[in-house]
Amino acid sequence: MQNYRGSSMPKVVLTKTGDRKQNILESLKPLEEEIKTGIGDKQVILKPNCVSDTIQLASTHVDHLRGILDFLKPLYKKKIIIAESSAFDSKNAFKNFEYEKLTKEYNAELKDLNDDVFEEKEIINSDYKPLKIRIAKTLLDQNNYIISAAKLKTHDTVVATLSLKNIVMASMLKNSNGNDKVKMHAGIKQINKSLFMLAKEGLKPDLASIDGFIGMEGEGPVDGGPVEMGIAIASTDFLAADRVALELMEIAPEKIGYLMYCRDAELGEYDLNKIKIIGEKPKNLKKQFKLHSSAKAQFNWR
Repeated sequence: MQNYRGSSMPKVVLTKTGDRKQNILESLKPLEEEIKTGIGDKQVILKPNCVSDTIQLASTHVDHLRGILDFLKPLYKKKIIIAESSAFDSKNAFKNFEYEKLTKEYNAELKDLNDDVFEEKEIINSDYKPLKIRIAKTLLDQNNYIISAAKLKTHDTVVATLSLKNIVMASMLKNSNGNDKVKMHAGIKQINKSLFMLAKEGLKPDLASIDGFIGMEGEGPVDGGPVEMGIAIASTDFLAADRVALELMEIAPEKIGYLMYCRDAELGEYDLNKIKIIGEKPKNLKKQFKLHSSAKAQFNWR
């Protein structure tokens, strides 16, 4: 896998239009050529965040997906696969969050990644020993173009969950043969390292789309409270997108272990001074997110 360094300054688009779907659509327009080139002949996989199958604030809003699908409609003629591996029940999430409507409105289908074929990859366990887990092949396939439709949220083990974590945590299977997602939760240091290890294996989005219309603070990623931001973030550099998201949440970037590991491995750009921000100015839209009650312990990721 090629390192990031040597490529041109990445672009991150920041929009605030007053409408969630329009935010998403407008955030993607300046990236059109990059996205078209990136897709090429690949199959588009659109990955929402359904960490809950009942709590809308914790999960990707259907209008976020509509914004992406509206953008892709004139550019991409094949069927788009909307794929998720919920920690609860993916099919319930598709129904409860009205994703099922998208199969009638667009050339799209729904896929439960918990039913996917898998490859085995290594993470680390509580003793820092290698542990094999099952990873959904759809998210590893280099012939797929992966779009992360993520939320702006705090987290209970890694401080913040954004575009990268949305892809990595969805990759682990949870089905009748076991729940590989729980194997990631071996400790603060371990989960940060394991998230990075899987990102380095190729589990990362080709396009990051983060909906911050209403973010989540406090006891995220499920039980937190709302933060009205009214924004959307998009980039073909997931690390740059997540870095700008942290700026908007007023979270110090060095507190996020798995993203710091990605920075050190040059998987993207984490230096705000080397990111070209298009649209709104972050300094005008920042809001300090209340962190999870266990945040102080989460900072000890090294």
